[in-house]
Amino acid sequence: MADYPTLIPNSISFDMGQLNVSEAVTQDRVPVRFRHSQRVSGHTLNINYVGLSQAQIDSLRSHFYQQSGTHDYFNVPASIWGGLTAVDANALYRYAAPPQEDHQGLYYNATVQLRIIFGAILLYILNGGTATARATTAFSSFAFNGYAPFILDGEDATPTPTLYLNGGGAG
Repeated sequence: MADYPTLIPNSISFDMGQLNVSEAVTQDRVPVRFRHSQRVSGHTLNINYVGLSQAQIDSLRSHFYQQSGTHDYFNVPASIWGGLTAVDANALYRYAAPPQEDHQGLYYNATVQLRIIFGAILLYILNGGTATARATTAFSSFAFNGYAPFILDGEDATPTPTLYLNGGGAG
């Protein structure tokens, strides 16, 4: 997980997200709302840069590709927020879309939209005991860490293989 580049933005905007509420309409056309959790989700951070150099825009591009586009999560330096304390310092971020670039001769303007991830990171541990991994590919995602494909094969393993699926306080 590579941290987001330390480039001071010209401006930022923050979307506070929304409560996990859905709405249904009764036969009397009265809306009924259902709250699904105590959490707010859908937070986004929009970062705007003006006048970036070639090296700076390259650092944004390479970071986006290092994170597998919108797949992996990462940390954002506090300097991006410019002293605001709108979110928890331990929050993680993920690209919502590829960075948008506007070429201005030798300089670049860029807009980056990040999703802000709050709460517990779900970690699933697949433990094959003393069984050895076959020819597999290293794999890492938000939910799984280990080797793909996820096969729990410990026919002759001692102790007996176990499979832990622990949501880590998901709620």
